[in-house]
Amino acid sequence: MTAKNDELSATPETKRFARSGAELPKKFHDEIYFLALFINEEFGKIPGAYVTPNLNNDNYDATVTFEDGSKIFIEVTQAKNGHDESLRLEVLSLEGVVSLTSPIVRVEGRKGTPARNVKIPLQHIAKDHRETLDENFRLVESTVTAKAKRHYGKNFILLVVVDDYLAFREKPHHALLDQLITSKLLSPNLDFGRLVIFGRSGKVLLSYKLPKYFSTGVDTILYA
Repeated sequence: MTAKNDELSATPETKRFARSGAELPKKFHDEIYFLALFINEEFGKIPGAYVTPNLNNDNYDATVTFEDGSKIFIEVTQAKNGHDESLRLEVLSLEGVVSLTSPIVRVEGRKGTPARNVKIPLQHIAKDHRETLDENFRLVESTVTAKAKRHYGKNFILLVVVDDYLAFREKPHHALLDQLITSKLLSPNLDFGRLVIFGRSGKVLLSYKLPKYFSTGVDTILYA
């Protein structure tokens, strides 16, 4: 999976394709890549665990089948500002570089048309890390609660990918994230057996049993 990620960033042409917003590269970067990293950590040492990605529009992104015939389903979602990311990727695809912290000062025309104009100044704007944390706390909360009251089941895992490059980059930040989840997000309205928080860089992986099916909240903190 890391080889495919490297392949998509190997040449200007593959980089443009990866940043184009087309369905397959978008699904790879939003779901399949992080799914593969998580599965390697979670099931890599279990013999007879077979993983099947799902490219259809079902309510899961992969299944894991075990030798005894049992099966679990994994739903992947990201705690991110998708609109902001999409606009920055447009600029990155056209100009080859984009600031992650500068404000988006202009958006004109329809995407893919000659009138399209997205302007992001190429400069680094320092942000207070507490502001970055608060923004990502809100993203995690809204992402998880958006899954409430939808129908999944006890054998489903909700895998939420978070930013542990800028936001949750150190152990004290992981502890604050854990505090948010245990105090507000372990809702019986979440129809999953487990909630898993997975960092983009792999620095944090938090796992929680959910109260609709289990009496305990905290499952394990695998590493942080």
